[in-house]
Amino acid sequence: MRRLLPWAYLLILFFTRPLYAGGPACTGTFVNPITDICWSCIFPMTIGSVPIVASVYPDTENPTMPISFCPKPPPIFMQIGLNIGYWEPYSLVDVTRKPYCMVNMGMELNAGNMQQIGGRSTSRDNDSSDGGFYHAHWYKYPIVYWLQIIQSAACMATDNFDVAYMTEIDPMWDDDELAFILNPEAILFGNPIAQLACVPEAIMTSTNVALPIDALFWCLGSQGSAYPLTGTTNYRDTPIQAAT
Repeated sequence: MRRLLPWAYLLILFFTRPLYAGGPACTGTFVNPITDICWSCIFPMTIGSVPIVASVYPDTENPTMPISFCPKPPPIFMQIGLNIGYWEPYSLVDVTRKPYCMVNMGMELNAGNMQQIGGRSTSRDNDSSDGGFYHAHWYKYPIVYWLQIIQSAACMATDNFDVAYMTEIDPMWDDDELAFILNPEAILFGNPIAQLACVPEAIMTSTNVALPIDALFWCLGSQGSAYPLTGTTNYRDTPIQAAT
């Protein structure tokens, strides 16, 4: 019997493989330019200061003249165009707890360096989350130019699809202390008084009464505070709230 034990161990090692803990899944699809974009959100549309298409959304202050001039390379030097005002869906942002998971592209990059896996966090058992950590990616997505929806604007900016920013390669995104050294003003907004100052902006923007208040630059309306400028968040009600 003892002679058979070594062979039994060899068979077990040969026909088994190590088990690994399941990591966070990477799910997502490439953005559909027809169904995944709020096309009604580009309004109101104006030419100069004259409204063309009305909307329930607020508008910025528009130039009075409908004609504009924009610089061009030689030998043109100057190009005449129209001052057409609208809300352009120019960029995309996705938030993920798995590093290098490009949600808006429906793919995952196989990067050489490992980064912190995000998600909700808590310091107490059987309790709600104390916050979380998430990665984000910013894409240039000039869909209006791609589809040639507006043809008469000679001065319209032209661009291509590009991944403009990834938090995985930002050394400050997962290091709160390093981010604080470069952005010391964050200490001014980490208190209840500064956060309560965001309440008027949250009410105004959520009811489509007005645009965000420029003086309250640390406020993101009903989405909370822009600080700290890292992937760490203290919002803990739901993962969706923390990710925003």
